[in-house]
Amino acid sequence: MNLGNALEAPNEGDWGVILKESYFQAIKTAGFTSIRLPVRWSAHAKETPPYTIDPHFFARVDWAVHQALSRKLLLVLNIHHYEALMENPTTQKARFLGLWTQIAEHYQNSPPELLFEILNEPHGNLTPSLWNLLLADALSVIRRSNPARTVIIGTANWGGLGALDYLTIPAEEQNAIVTIHYYEPFHFTHQGAEWVAGSQA
Repeated sequence: MNLGNALEAPNEGDWGVILKESYFQAIKTAGFTSIRLPVRWSAHAKETPPYTIDPHFFARVDWAVHQALSRKLLLVLNIHHYEALMENPTTQKARFLGLWTQIAEHYQNSPPELLFEILNEPHGNLTPSLWNLLLADALSVIRRSNPARTVIIGTANWGGLGALDYLTIPAEEQNAIVTIHYYEPFHFTHQGAEWVAGSQA
């Protein structure tokens, strides 16, 4: 179950969703076994080194992580909507890796049911070749404090299936899961999305 539009919004509540404990219990009761939690870390961190993440925001993410793990729900935690990285991969690289340094170290003692997803839907100027280089650097950062944690890696070009042929994962990596996003037919999978023309049909 993807808990979107909450912590991935610029600020929680901006998109009409504020996480509640009852959501996690409802997901568990319905029989789901895992949650994906999209998080816009870039909106809550300094722009200059060491790119410190706001501790109040970190605490809010901690709360969500606890709500899932305490119910024996596997949780996928990612970096979501880092638009500046998509526009300027080179200039944002240090900040991106700085965010992962903090996230990885913060959760290094969490149980294995917490998974890291490096980045949601790389796209724009973050081309397949640049993404391969960046994901390798991110894996290196994560593995310093989380040598055994499962890491999820998406493809470039919005996480699409077509970019799978261009994805390169370091040969030494032994605990990664590749993910793709497949939305065809788009108007069907995005029924009711206000930003998709024709989705109301």
